[in-house]
Amino acid sequence: MAAISRQTIGKAIVATALSAAASVLISGTAVPLFGGSYDGLGMWLSLILPIVIGFPASTWQFHQSDAIRKARDELLLLHEDLDRMHERLMQAHAALTEKSRIDAMTGALTREAFLTDLNAASAAGRTGTLLLADADHFKRINDTFGHQTGDEALVAIADAIATTTGIKDFWGRIGGEEFAIFLDASGIEEASAVAETLRRRTEATDIRREKGRVAVTISIGGVTLAPHFSVRQSIADADRRLYRAKRIGRNRVVLDEISDDDASAA
Repeated sequence: MAAISRQTIGKAIVATALSAAASVLISGTAVPLFGGSYDGLGMWLSLILPIVIGFPASTWQFHQSDAIRKARDELLLLHEDLDRMHERLMQAHAALTEKSRIDAMTGALTREAFLTDLNAASAAGRTGTLLLADADHFKRINDTFGHQTGDEALVAIADAIATTTGIKDFWGRIGGEEFAIFLDASGIEEASAVAETLRRRTEATDIRREKGRVAVTISIGGVTLAPHFSVRQSIADADRRLYRAKRIGRNRVVLDEISDDDASAA
């Protein structure tokens, strides 16, 4: 049992004094009204009994009230701590979830995260253009200059994508050296201009080693997207155009409604 505080004892003394005073006042008024004499033993009993009974009872009652109040306050503090811990846990979970969506090396969305967002865009009825960009002769870069240089080339491509795309666009690394880009609400002409800018910025990458300058280029294939497009079919269509860009010489942009001759001149 917790120690009784001075404040509790003080309140009990006050309550007992008031009780004794009330007992004396009531007894001194009521006894004569009924023909009795308020003196002697009766007077002392009306004073002493409230003290003997009231003080322990008041002390116990106030002590219990203080204990209940303290327990309630502690419970409230524990509840607040639990809320803060829950909030930190939610923040940590959100941070881990976001971290799991991002490719650590390039800052792009992971394949799973990109496909999730692409499916969401389709479900929401968004339109735009899907681009697939693949690094040209990437194995040659790794074999000639080493995998660290290959990683640097991928980071350079990712930086070019990040600086070329808009705030409503999203993009991800969906393969070892392949990137996918969703250009929000873009038509064929706008998408073609964005893709060509991306191709030129990648081509301008300046990575130099003792063996010489590292040639970093990409081939891009793309397809426009109607509302509620098929994700699987759209990726397959864009991939065919990417293959065509590779087949006609690499470092090319091939979008739908663009002929092979036009793509070669890009």
